[in-house]
Amino acid sequence: MRIVGYTDRLSVQPGETIEFMVSSEHRSYQARIVELIHGDDRPGAPGFKSREIESGIDGTYDGVYQRLRPGSYACTSRSIKLPSDFSFSVRVWPTTLDNQKRVILSLGDVDTGGAALYFQDGLLSFEIGAHRLSLPVRCQERIWYTLTARYDAKRGQLYLAADPQTLTSSPNSIQAETAVRIVSGDLSGAVTIGATKNHESGEVSGFFNGKIESPTIVSNGAVLAQWDFSRGIDGWAIEDVSGNEFHCTTFNKPTRAVTGHNWDGSETSWKHAPEQYAAIHFHDDDLGDAGWTKSLEWKLPEDLKSAVYALHVSNEDTADEDYIPFFVRPSGHGAKAKIAVLLPTFSYLAYGNERILHSHGFETDFPYPVQKEDQFIISQRLLSLYDKHSDGSGVCYSSSKRPIVNMRPKVVMQFMDKGKGSPHAFNADLYLIDWLHHSGFEFDVLTDHDLHEEGEPLLRDYNVVITATHNEYWSLEMILGAQAYLRSGGKLFNLSGNGMYWVTQLDQTTKSSVEIRRRGPGTRMWETQPGEAHLSATGALGGLWRYRGLAPQTWLGNGFAAETPGIGRPYARLPDGESEKVAFAFEGIGKDELIGDFPNLIQQYGAAGYEFDRADPAVGTPVETLIVASATGFSDDAQACCEEIMTADSQQSGSVNPNVRCDMTFVEYPNGGAVFSVGSIAWCGALSYNNYENNVSRLTRNVVTKFSRE
Repeated sequence: MRIVGYTDRLSVQPGETIEFMVSSEHRSYQARIVELIHGDDRPGAPGFKSREIESGIDGTYDGVYQRLRPGSYACTSRSIKLPSDFSFSVRVWPTTLDNQKRVILSLGDVDTGGAALYFQDGLLSFEIGAHRLSLPVRCQERIWYTLTARYDAKRGQLYLAADPQTLTSSPNSIQAETAVRIVSGDLSGAVTIGATKNHESGEVSGFFNGKIESPTIVSNGAVLAQWDFSRGIDGWAIEDVSGNEFHCTTFNKPTRAVTGHNWDGSETSWKHAPEQYAAIHFHDDDLGDAGWTKSLEWKLPEDLKSAVYALHVSNEDTADEDYIPFFVRPSGHGAKAKIAVLLPTFSYLAYGNERILHSHGFETDFPYPVQKEDQFIISQRLLSLYDKHSDGSGVCYSSSKRPIVNMRPKVVMQFMDKGKGSPHAFNADLYLIDWLHHSGFEFDVLTDHDLHEEGEPLLRDYNVVITATHNEYWSLEMILGAQAYLRSGGKLFNLSGNGMYWVTQLDQTTKSSVEIRRRGPGTRMWETQPGEAHLSATGALGGLWRYRGLAPQTWLGNGFAAETPGIGRPYARLPDGESEKVAFAFEGIGKDELIGDFPNLIQQYGAAGYEFDRADPAVGTPVETLIVASATGFSDDAQACCEEIMTADSQQSGSVNPNVRCDMTFVEYPNGGAVFSVGSIAWCGALSYNNYENNVSRLTRNVVTKFSRE
């Protein structure tokens, strides 16, 4: 992608100013603000729809290329000067020992008289200017080592050692020494942990993969600097406990709340034993903030309506373009409409720049990557919460301060629909936005970020809140806010499949990233290391809400049941669907009429598909819940969610497992509150079939009309 960008935030209000960071390989580009309505431009879909907004920033801008610089590290803001004798010591758990220079600790720039302790080709080396000492034996990955590099000025001797920590054999220290002469006081500069930095150019290189713990610098027998990673685990600053205040700041969000060399399994929460979590896991492909220079900004008009918008940047001489989305919520507190659409920005970040097929090495029988967006993601080493780092560890943090090029209109998730690719997340959610426009409903747009920060007060003035196709990642603040809204009489129309599933937390320091810890049992693409299931942001247990007593079944009626790459299925009405309580939903729909028994833009056919939910009293579905319709008869492409598989067997596919079904549910709350839940990601992909005249569209219109008037 030769033109690409991001915003300084995802949610903004009228009257506020939003900033855009744009990189362009062209000498110039054109920019304009558009309202996004529909994003599926494939044959058979309604096509791309947008509306140009007069903004005052429309025009031509000089193109500036801005690089992405992945790799996490920590750095002091002050220089350290080493007199005569000194030593570096640190504990490490390396995860990548290859032919690249993997710097653990550096002072200044080694090319201009600095020093660096690093691995290369598995060999530990210490380099000071033109002097270099390496150990004769390779170290191993995923073993804790205590590393020491010491210079004895009196003897003119440089000493290097690596002491492994193992349980199964006696430790065999690897040592080396050599005679060198270093002029006293020549060593000075800022300290970088996990990389080396040229402080003149600002370039950082030599990124380390693995855990680092307790870096310490001693000079003339006194501790000059000692960084304690067990302090401030919930933030991004590192404290120097020597008293000399050489504090560090981390960059690009290395993983915190990870086990250290002395973790003994007696505690699994860093809150309870922070001294056993005194390590940080650095990665060469972390990216917490691209750090691009602001290209342009827009102060939103005070009367701008709540909607989904984008900055469209393009080059008039080529087909290069990008849509950089943002979401405008109503100004101040209080609803402007009776309907709110809650767009899942946490889930957009979770899936942001996913490259599951590439990251996990899946073999496909279809070409990949085909889209320019996927090619960009892979070439730039971008990651989502579904991917693994280059060292095989899972990605815990995902930030909005970088281009998220699959959060765009006209983009598909390539592995969906058996490799044909179809819209997912943001682009699929525009199906709902388009349908609301087509149906003439006035609505406000809210985001996960808004609900997390404000809770129930954000929702209380709306008659109905509608979720989109895949509201999967929710925080505790969001759940409690939504539940309080329902108890006070609010209505929730849940159009999501596999919703409210993963424990998720917004980084309260930066407000720009979300965090998860994938711990089983659960349907997941990677697993946390032992002892690392608690979130660094709060110390709360990660994993599924199901294991925190807040399964979606307990308050929505249904929750994740199964997923399929194959085609979906229609719903058949059940006896509960004849209840007077839900008669409004089925007005104009025949009793025996299958719902969604026609083509679908997400999975070819059927309104229940991809990932879908069912009711289950054993998981917490309230006894009063009405199961009004159900989709069954899925093929063996559909597999039950693995958190419900107690032992390995061959009874988990759609043709043999009765739990592989999609239940449509209705739950009443006190004071008139209610949840109507369809439980299917594919539902919104059926809304526009037959020019929006179909029973999925009719049922959706019936529920929105009823709920919005009460």
